Amino acid sequence: MAISRQRRLCGHRLYSDGGLFKCCMRTPCMQVRREKQGYWLVLSRGEEMKSAISAWAKKAGIKGAQIWGIGAVEGAELGYFNPKAKEYEQRKFPGSHELLSCIGNISEDGLHAHLAISKGDFAMHGGHLVSAKISVFGEFFVLPTQKLGKKPAPEFGLRGIDLKKK
Repeated sequence: MAISRQRRLCGHRLYSDGGLFKCCMRTPCMQVRREKQGYWLVLSRGEEMKSAISAWAKKAGIKGAQIWGIGAVEGAELGYFNPKAKEYEQRKFPGSHELLSCIGNISEDGLHAHLAISKGDFAMHGGHLVSAKISVFGEFFVLPTQKLGKKPAPEFGLRGIDLKKK
């Protein structure tokens, strides 16, 4: 097993295993590629989507961005914000699901995303991402923007983007 001198954004070394490079920690570890206008992220099986993307953004110095992606997730927990109750109603979706669409933003608070998922019966479910682990892989594109600040919206008990805040 030859050790490479390359490092991933996670800080782990890469090792060569038959010509393929893998993380030395042998744990889920995202791949990142810088493009002219943004970043491609490929998350590996077992990575928790929200925390992995939020941690990457913080380490990469991303304080504002749009994000979208596809893939497969398991154990997804999605939320629906009930404005009358001023709280999220949450529902867990056990098993593996196609990630039909992920769209959201990255701000000083981390990842805020909404997902559409589907299982083998082709029924679709969607909502605010509470948590989800990657079950096969997740492919995401991040388009950096200016810093996105947040401000409280007391009438709902949430924080929303404030374009005046920099």
